[in-house]
Formats: sequence, C-alpha cells, structure tokens
Amino acid sequence: LVMNDKGQILSVRFNQDGHCFACGNENGFSIYNCSPFERMVQREFDGGIGIVEMLFECNIIALVGGGRHPKYPLSKVMLWDDRQGKCIGELSFKAKVKNVLLRNDKIVVVLEQRIYTYHFADLRLVDAIETCDNPKGLCSITPKDNLILVCPDTTKG
Repeated sequence: LVMNDKGQILSVRFNQDGHCFACGNENGFSIYNCSPFERMVQREFDGGIGIVEMLFECNIIALVGGGRHPKYPLSKVMLWDDRQGKCIGELSFKAKVKNVLLRNDKIVVVLEQRIYTYHFADLRLVDAIETCDNPKGLCSITPKDNLILVCPDTTKG
C-alpha cells in the first residue's frame, strides 16, 4: 500500500475481524482484502475522508470528512451504504469527531471530551460518557456479545 495520485492517506483501519482494512484519503476511500491482498472497493469523492470505519464486511461504512478539503464536516458521522452508493444516515455534533466505532447493534462516536453511544438500527442515543481531554479519540469496544467500552476517565492518572 503506497501513496499514489489519489492523494495523502488520512487513515487506515482494520474491520472487526481483521479480514479487511479501509483507507481514507484526500479524494475518498478504498477497502482492501487482507488475504489474498487485493483492493475490493475504491470510491472517489470531491473531498477527503479522514475516518473510514467498516462494519465487519457488510456494505455499511461510517465516514467522517478529513484532509485539506473534507467531503463532509469534521463534526458529522455519515453512514454510507456502499451497495446503494449513498449516505443513509448521519449524526451531527458541535465538536470535531475524533473516532467512530461500529458493532452490529451500536455506533460509538468519540469527541474530545465526550463519547456517545447510539443504537445502530434507529440512531437513538443510548448513553453519553464524559471523559478527560482525549484529542486522539482513544476508545475501544468489543466487536460482539456484551458491549464493553474502554475509554479515558474524567480525571487523569
């Protein structure tokens, strides 16, 4: 995987089972199969994608704008249906989205000082968790079974 005429790579992330990974760049995103290594999807947009989060190997992908000319606002999570080739939902915030995590039943959105959890099916808010300053969007969740979310606490140390 090398930088090419599609522009600077802005993010690289594995899917939940490690069989694929997605790259966001200045002009869209690509999805690669790990074994055998091959590009499966390439979508070109008129702007950058800073976060690409896959849901296992299904057609639903969470996108957040990024780069010099973001396709979407940095404060929005766009739910992209790659089969339909369009956005099917969005979550808007007052601050920049630092991270997005997906499960079959939940969407987790990380801002610098708060983490929001939503039901995947209807985008209904489940919980809002306050954290200390988290500029890197540190957060992890279990991909299946009972939801376990790991994130910084409100106090450092």
